Amino acid sequence: MNPHSTKDRIQNHLAYKLGLCMIAFNKIVGGGQDKQNSLILKIFYFPSFLFNLFKIIQLHKAKKRKYNEMIEIFPSLKYPPLQSCKDYPESLSYKYHLAYLLGESLLQTNKTWYRGSYFTLHKKIQKAKEKYQEISYITKELKAFNQKLYEQIDIIELANSSQEIYSLLQTYKDYPPLLQTLFLNFSFFMQYPNEILQWLNSKEFKEQYIKTNHPYPPLLNPDRLNAKRESKECNVESQRENRDSIQPYPNLSYESIPAELAWDLNLPLPRNYCGILVFFGLSGHLALLAFLYQCGASIISLSNTRYAKKDYYAAYQTLLTNHINFLTHINYMQDKENRKHIFALADAKVPVLINLRDPIGRLKHGINHGWYKSNQWIYEINQHKEALDRVTYGGQDKPHLDLLESVLKNKNIGNISIWEYHQTIQEIRNASSIHYLDMQEIVGKRTFDTMTQLSQEFRFPLPKEEDRKFYESKINNQYRYLLPIIFRVNEEIKILVEQSTYNIEFILGLNLSSSIVGGFLAINDYNKNELLNHTFSILQDNMDIISQLNLDSLGLQIKILADKKQSQEIAYQANHSNLKNDLQQYLFALKEKIQSIETNKVTESQVLEYLKEHKDLRKIYQTYFEKEFVHIKQVRPDIVESWKYYQEFERMCAELD
Repeated sequence: MNPHSTKDRIQNHLAYKLGLCMIAFNKIVGGGQDKQNSLILKIFYFPSFLFNLFKIIQLHKAKKRKYNEMIEIFPSLKYPPLQSCKDYPESLSYKYHLAYLLGESLLQTNKTWYRGSYFTLHKKIQKAKEKYQEISYITKELKAFNQKLYEQIDIIELANSSQEIYSLLQTYKDYPPLLQTLFLNFSFFMQYPNEILQWLNSKEFKEQYIKTNHPYPPLLNPDRLNAKRESKECNVESQRENRDSIQPYPNLSYESIPAELAWDLNLPLPRNYCGILVFFGLSGHLALLAFLYQCGASIISLSNTRYAKKDYYAAYQTLLTNHINFLTHINYMQDKENRKHIFALADAKVPVLINLRDPIGRLKHGINHGWYKSNQWIYEINQHKEALDRVTYGGQDKPHLDLLESVLKNKNIGNISIWEYHQTIQEIRNASSIHYLDMQEIVGKRTFDTMTQLSQEFRFPLPKEEDRKFYESKINNQYRYLLPIIFRVNEEIKILVEQSTYNIEFILGLNLSSSIVGGFLAINDYNKNELLNHTFSILQDNMDIISQLNLDSLGLQIKILADKKQSQEIAYQANHSNLKNDLQQYLFALKEKIQSIETNKVTESQVLEYLKEHKDLRKIYQTYFEKEFVHIKQVRPDIVESWKYYQEFERMCAELD
């Protein structure tokens, strides 16, 4: 025996050796074979079995006596503590092998033999076998799930709760999402077994998660976690119901659980929000977002579904201490599984707002939308051509109807995700109500009244009368992807050109005045630090470059980016260089570029004509629309009826098919 091996020393325990003898006897007498023959064999071999047990005990006592005598003379030969052995963690499981458990049962019985304890030996042996079966089953499942996780488990804690864990695994063997969550958080389960078992065995858990086959069941009761922190500002049903009757956990709370662990536990976000806003691209979502910010609505984005964890972490931390009007999600060509995950963890019973648009109008806008040809933002002052060549339309320089064929590859405007209205509302399981907002309701003079009504329904601040002009303005127009832009005059001086509509510092979180059109998409879709990575200040208060250069600015804002110490150099450049000519040439070229973009845009009628000529495409889009417009047609038929081009599309399909 190696005294530095936990495995060897456990196998040298008397309990283990007695257990091996009991297993050997059971094999000889037949175990589960014919009962009559087994009984005869037991009677025949029983005396030798008792003799073997006696020999093992005597031999073990003799060895132990010799060991004690030896370490009295040579203390340095004393075995090190089991915990100090290198193989201690992985070898500790031998204490829960069948041999050890059986031998332990026999030794415990023998201690009180004079009380007739041997009459209960059979029962103890059965319990030992059950314990072994439970531990074996649990460890097998753990290994199959994650070998590293199994190696980190405290086998003693597992053994102490083996009956409850085994029962749990058996009960929910047909509910894989729960077992996966349980295994992933096994250490947490071992730390809080009573709280978790009470929740998993509750009527509420069975009704809310098992019966609905919820894909992300939480290991703790969300109602108890929210009991002390439900927001009263929203005044919604879920946050009034049984508020006083639900008892919080005495030792657990959102504050005590890190966001990373909460994600693994499938804990829903703290219910400190009043609504969920689902944006569908190509439907005026940027304008609606700008209007909401102008009203003063507080919003958390959950749109980065490639990294849903990061969105969840940030939202979790914010909701711990802040009341929020909306959780928002932009449903545009995203990872559907992550979208489902993030919606499953937003379980407050709150209203949902979804933006809509005539689907033929969406297709038209998708074709005309374009994208960045590159993410370059800074150009030399004379690089006019390069500065204007920043927009691509599916690899071409102007919009083309062939983009409609992307539906065949499930990409871009043909991606099914951008049409999944019905699928999305099914994923938001606890919505108290679904509200649809057609894009036409936030266009021009209708916008102010629309935002007033929404503020009453969703409890965000009312729009201010002095901002009416802002709400009636056109958001996100022709300068998309072209502005903002920076021209380098020299190493010390740069010039920023941007659209001169409304300031959206509240959206960008920058100390830079920027337009909704030129700034929001541009700076958020790429690294805004690339655009603003400088130590310059905007000297718009110190110098009016437009008047000084006598420029026709075309209504754009032109600002100096420079250190204040460079004011004399700026004045010199303005009066003695080609700065004026370079800027004016760029501005005229920009105007021509915008006119070219507008001229080349496709129309809804052209989209319909293209679909008329391409039956396969038409059938695919028709299938999308029929499937995903079901709920919209049920609750807001008036919106569908107002879609002029969609009505034409339906008539065309009926006539042709």
